[in-house]
Formats: sequence, structure tokens, C-alpha cells
Amino acid sequence: MKLKRVMSMLMAGALSVGMLAGCGAAKDNTPVAMTIDGEDVKASELAAYIVYNMTYYEKSFGMEMSQMADATIFDSIKEGCKSQAVQYRAIEKLAKEEGVTLSKESRKKLEENKNANREALGSKGNGFTRWLKYTIKGDEDPFVTYLNSYGYTEALYDHNTETMQLQEDIINKYYDNGAIKEQFEKTYLHAKSILISDNDSDGNVLTGSELEAAKKKAEDVLAKAKANPDDFDKLWKENNSDTAQKDDGYYFTEGDMVDEYYKAVKNMEVDAINAELVYHEGYGWFIIKKLALKDEAMTTPSSYLNNSGQEGDDSTIKSAIGQQMVSDKLDEITESMDVQTTEEYDKITAYNVNTYLPFAAEAFVSGSGSAAGNSVIQPSSDSGSSGGGYRESHMTGGSAS
Repeated sequence: MKLKRVMSMLMAGALSVGMLAGCGAAKDNTPVAMTIDGEDVKASELAAYIVYNMTYYEKSFGMEMSQMADATIFDSIKEGCKSQAVQYRAIEKLAKEEGVTLSKESRKKLEENKNANREALGSKGNGFTRWLKYTIKGDEDPFVTYLNSYGYTEALYDHNTETMQLQEDIINKYYDNGAIKEQFEKTYLHAKSILISDNDSDGNVLTGSELEAAKKKAEDVLAKAKANPDDFDKLWKENNSDTAQKDDGYYFTEGDMVDEYYKAVKNMEVDAINAELVYHEGYGWFIIKKLALKDEAMTTPSSYLNNSGQEGDDSTIKSAIGQQMVSDKLDEITESMDVQTTEEYDKITAYNVNTYLPFAAEAFVSGSGSAAGNSVIQPSSDSGSSGGGYRESHMTGGSAS
């Protein structure tokens, strides 16, 4: 696993962070920030989520930390982090309901990924050390150093990846019991098409006689395809201007393609060719052959229309359907959860969030309400660096002293 995958393991859409509570770590002496179905959520957990998001916004979008200290912006970030805490507990609850636990294979996979991430980070000479927000020991583990720079402890990372693996294992269960295949057959279509573009080779819109000529070509190709259906692939190779389309065409569901295309295929029989040209302005005219669904397409990344195309992206139709099924069930679970915040939750600000971390970290934003002026939280006795912080005895590195 490459270095860039470390961040993707930490953050994936709404499920961007993990939990500390209940993961077998040493006692957390930070105050309770919220409860979920009566379970305490410590301030250190919420602080890690907040720091992660603030650092992510700073590095990915160029936002200044001072901008995020604005009450409206910070409250929005904090509210999102509260939802993340809820979401992860919902995943664990769903796993319990589905009877899914981490197998030996899953645990082995997690360990291999973690070791690969640790190896990818190499030594402390890597570039990430230049923007760390706290004092570092001379020989700290670079992997933990990296995690700490985003507000995470190694225990939090471990639990996060375990929770993400649980979600994957739930999806695997849905695949094994046929639920994903059933949804695939209900919602997906498969088609191959010849596009006669209404743009020239430079992307300019055709007009006048050139537009008429393109339409006439489309009509001729459609006539040939209908007269000799077996020649469709030959006509596709000779005339298709859709360079993104592979030999096996597209697998898609509603919303993936323009409406004219989707509706045409939905109303066709397998192996049929559309009776009339399908036109969408800006693309052109489509001659479409509807194909049968193949089970192997569910697990083949190249069959999934909406994957990112980036190196290492192994998104599949299976994962897309499974994630939606899981998301729907998680929505039901989260709606039923009793979520309450404490007075401590209200006291967490951009100025003092660093003091809630389980290791010494400097303030992210200076000014009124900064860590130095925070009288609510007292650092544990073994936290020696200015800026406070709650240290955990299980930490193997990355905490200042």
C-alpha cells in the first residue's frame, strides 16, 4: 500500500474517522463530550476528529486555521465530527445485528496494510515532519508521528481500520448470500453503443451542413446495424467516437448515463438494437445494443462506471451496491440512536481543542480561548509539554514529553 493510501484509510466520506471508546485501550481520563445510547464518548475522541478535519481542510483546500476558528465554521465542523462518532457506532451495531465479526483473514489483511503504511512512511526525514503541530521526541515512530499530526493515536487508527473492515465484511456477507446479486439484476443495465458525435475533433459544436452530415452518418450506421446485427462490433470499431467505452460496453444504473440513453436501454430487450437514434445534445447520436448482465461484472473494477480511475482504485459494482445497502441500514440505525451532548462539548473550540488530545500538542489557533487560557481541562501529570494534553499509557510513540 502506498503512502497516499494512509489518508484514505483514515477518511472515507462520512465514515472518515474511528472510535477510541471500547477498543481495549488504557483508561482515557478526558471528560465526556457526548453520549450515544448511553455510551460515553470522551472529548479526546471528538478532538481527534476535529483536528483531523481542520488539518485536512488546511492542507487540501488551503483554509487558514484562523478561518476555521470562526464560530459558525467551527460549530459546523464539530457537528460533523459528532455525526462521525454516531456513524461508527452504528456500523458496529449493524455488524452485531448481522452476526459479522472480524475473521482471521480480515485481521491479517489489516496487519499487512498497517505494516505497509508504516514501511511507506520510512524514516522521520520524510517531508511530513515539517508541518507537525507539536514537539517530537528524537526517535519517535514515524508512523505514529504521522497519525499524531492529524490528531490520531495508534489505537484510534487501529480501531478505525477495524471498523472500516467490519463494513467491508458486511458487504461481503451481502454478496455471499445473494443480496447484492439480486439488487444488481434489479437496477443495473448493460449496453454497448456507437456514438456519432455532434462535435468536431477539437470539441467545437457542429452546425449547418456538418451537423446534418453527422446525423446522416448516424442514420446510415443504425440502418447497417439493424440489417446485420452480427456486424455491430465491426461497426463499433469503425465508427464509435466514445473513446472511454471499453469492448464490453457499459454497466450502469439510473443516473449514471444521460436520461435518453438510460430510458432507451431500459425499454429494450437483450441483444436488441434501438429502433430509432438516441440523441443528446453535446454528445451526439447513439446506436445502442443491449447486452446481458454478467455476474463477473460485479467484482471487476473496469466494469464499474463511476470509479475514479486513479491508481489503486479498486471500486466495483459489488462495493457500490453493498455500500448503498449498508448506508440505508445505517440511516435507520442512526435515526433511532439517542445522542446527547454535555456541557464539555460546548466548551471545545478551535483555540483549545489541542488540550483535549491524549498527547502534548501546541494550539492550532492563537488568541482568546487558547490552550494557555483553558482552565477547564487539566493535563495528566505525565504530560510535560506546554499546551497540555491527556497522555495514554499505551502510546508507543508520537507523544511529546
